Amino acid sequence: MDKSFSLASVILSYFLVGGGMFTATLVGNELRLSGELAAYALLAAGAFVGGFIAARASRGQTILEPAIGAVAVVATVVGLAATTAIGKLIWTSAQDQTMKFVGAVGATGIAGALIGAFLSEKLFGEATRSSIPWLIYSALAAFGASLLATLFTSIVFIGGNTAAAGSDVKLSTVVLVGIGGGCLLAGLAVGASARVRPLIAALVGGGLGVAGYFAMIARTAPSDQSDAAGIAVLAGAGALVTLIGTAIGWVAVGRRHPE
Repeated sequence: MDKSFSLASVILSYFLVGGGMFTATLVGNELRLSGELAAYALLAAGAFVGGFIAARASRGQTILEPAIGAVAVVATVVGLAATTAIGKLIWTSAQDQTMKFVGAVGATGIAGALIGAFLSEKLFGEATRSSIPWLIYSALAAFGASLLATLFTSIVFIGGNTAAAGSDVKLSTVVLVGIGGGCLLAGLAVGASARVRPLIAALVGGGLGVAGYFAMIARTAPSDQSDAAGIAVLAGAGALVTLIGTAIGWVAVGRRHPE
């Protein structure tokens, strides 16, 4: 395995750790868990899973890339979640956050990701050459990347304007750009980091990731059958965008790495 530093794996780790932490909040909401300790434990568990998977997907130093990705995602979440309408929608437990909460989120997120990456390398060693695990990697990356891209996009289209946040047109734009940009970036990172060509895995994983994205968004908004049909279309579009990004990343970077 190539042990040199991999920027592509840092970017992929950023999406994977973010996806793990977002998934943890989704699970916590479904289980109706409440309280600070439960929130910290969920974030740590999510970061652990993200770091563990990131180390399996990394083709570089294995632990270094997930560590950098974890620091970046914690910085992003802390910096944006309290200042954007979409961020508050996603991180409902953090609407009244304090400095204590911010510090705890950073500590649990980074520590969880580091422990996960460390155990992943020690227990399993070199990443497999099979493309099957990339279905999971692609799904979590597309999920995390779409949500993170939505946070950034909401800054551009909505910012801190509460009235604008209520505009269906602007919210739709934020969601579409978030999904498209997130899936493309996730696909590029997957293709550039993979040791095998994971096109089918990226296609299926991208669709699953977008489905998870809408499961997160739907926590605060009821859906009907027409919504479900629209979600299915967008999930299919996200899958195709992830596939395109993966193909580009593989041709441009992934296949050029020495085995």
